[in-house]
Amino acid sequence: MNTTLDSYDRLVVLGRRLFGAKVAFKNESKLMKLLSVLLFFNKGFMTSYTTVVGNTVYFPSREWLKTNRDTAARTLCHELVHISDEKNVGSIAFRLSYLFPQWLSLFALTALIVGPWALLFLLFLAPLPAPFRTFWEIRGYAMTDAVLFSQYRQFSDLEFLEKQFTGSSYYFMWPFTKSLHEEIENNRNLIKRGRLDKKIKDSRKILSAYAGKSD
Repeated sequence: MNTTLDSYDRLVVLGRRLFGAKVAFKNESKLMKLLSVLLFFNKGFMTSYTTVVGNTVYFPSREWLKTNRDTAARTLCHELVHISDEKNVGSIAFRLSYLFPQWLSLFALTALIVGPWALLFLLFLAPLPAPFRTFWEIRGYAMTDAVLFSQYRQFSDLEFLEKQFTGSSYYFMWPFTKSLHEEIENNRNLIKRGRLDKKIKDSRKILSAYAGKSD
């Protein structure tokens, strides 16, 4: 492990080696600017959130990265889990599951062929529970917790995590706080025991890169 690099640089190297991961910036991306219009419910999408599409991680801007490298490193740990998961299950399966059930609204376009009843598919644009998106994001935030625990022996604020899943950031993806708390606690127990790799197979490599240790 090259310890002359900081944690962010080490993770970029790891991501590129394992997954072909790339870094880009939202304020320079036409795709991200389009998504910011579609994701109008997330007011901080362009300036406060990092987004991964395929194997590309989009940080808000070069200026943001320059002044938030520690935060960027922790965030990159989270995003590398998504890239790893997409690689393991396949891009189509991952993306359709992540966007389910809202992507079903596209069937409303068939109204031109099958009739106006197909417009009922527009109901899927509502903020309905998204079990698969929740599943993938719980894994990402488990990695975030693992990083915080490795560095500070503490976890993310539970109220903050709950808001991520129940609020507008991810389109109100999971309003069921009891099951959410149970899954977060299960992951934290794995982290304390050093067994998160039983659930997230690349977690040990990511943590090692973050800490500058050989895996």
